[in-house]
Amino acid sequence: MRVSLARALLAQPALLLLDEPTNHLDLSACVWLEETLSTYNKCLVVISHSQDFLNGVCSHIIRVTNKTLKYYTGDYDTFRRTLAEEEIVQQRQHDKEQADIKHLKEFIASCGTYENMVKRAESRQKIIDKMVAAGLTPSPRAEKTFEFTFPECSKLAPPVLPFKNVSFKYPNADPSLGMLLENLEFGVDCDSRIALVGPNGAGKSTILKLMTGDVEPTEGEVGRHHHLSIGRYHQHSVDVLDPRATPLEFFASTYYEMRKPTDEWRSYLGRFGISGRYQTNPISQLSDGQKSRLVFAMICLSNPNLLLLDEPTNHLDHECIDSLADAINKYQGGLVLVSHDFRLIDKVAKQIWVCEDKGVRVWTEDIRAYKKFLARRAAGR
Repeated sequence: MRVSLARALLAQPALLLLDEPTNHLDLSACVWLEETLSTYNKCLVVISHSQDFLNGVCSHIIRVTNKTLKYYTGDYDTFRRTLAEEEIVQQRQHDKEQADIKHLKEFIASCGTYENMVKRAESRQKIIDKMVAAGLTPSPRAEKTFEFTFPECSKLAPPVLPFKNVSFKYPNADPSLGMLLENLEFGVDCDSRIALVGPNGAGKSTILKLMTGDVEPTEGEVGRHHHLSIGRYHQHSVDVLDPRATPLEFFASTYYEMRKPTDEWRSYLGRFGISGRYQTNPISQLSDGQKSRLVFAMICLSNPNLLLLDEPTNHLDHECIDSLADAINKYQGGLVLVSHDFRLIDKVAKQIWVCEDKGVRVWTEDIRAYKKFLARRAAGR
């Protein structure tokens, strides 16, 4: 990703098009890119799920809604405030139109067969027909497609996931580099809300693999509570989905022991924004964001008491990320989050752990202070 961005920026094009440029970047690279693009003196069009990044870079917002484009002046926060005001007005207009139509239909239903009343009923029906033909105001709530909560889980008494003097290196790694991680001493419990940050290659994803047991320590010990259930999301989680099956077929066959009827699976998938024809189309035809939501649907079925989320926002839109943050904040279990999304970290993390120089240290301030620190370090200050 950094090589691709370097090629694009070096060319200094008159029109620079960036589609999710922060995916696969660490927080430091995100800060550098934001600083660089904020002073880009030519035309930039960017698609991004990172609201922090959009705030730092964009002076105008184009919203795609109901198959149309709508233009707004200002950064992303300004857009959100303007949109909230518009949605209030739009909802009032929608409610008024629906109330008027209901009143007209009630009048028509009461007219009976008297000749003079039939003419009045026909007149009212023409009013309804004109309103429909002109286009009724949609409810802004109709676009909110992704809202769910993680299931209740049993809370485990600590220690839940202690690391005792853990060091690790991959067997095929260059021996001259030594350990990737050294002398890790910490614990994760069901009250934990940890954001694990640091440069790419420092070992963040490896720490999550040590937590799940996907890899074992080279030295030391990782303990696990015998009732611990882990729900893990990572960038390759969607690989477990069968691209040839429909979501309904996949869930019915994968979780056949649950014996849920089709209507229950329809309702369940609908909570994750997979509804209508998307439930009966092959998974291969779904967007990356929809596939990610299917993985979250699978995680919720396992009733985990610890969530390990590695870059969960890469394919989610802003509304989905906000819904994910709300679900995490209501969740009763523990959380370890690896993310380059400053806003998500700010909303859900109670602790910031910095993974670098083969170890992990606690950052004593919030993620906003860490972002400023990265900006100063990138500028050499």
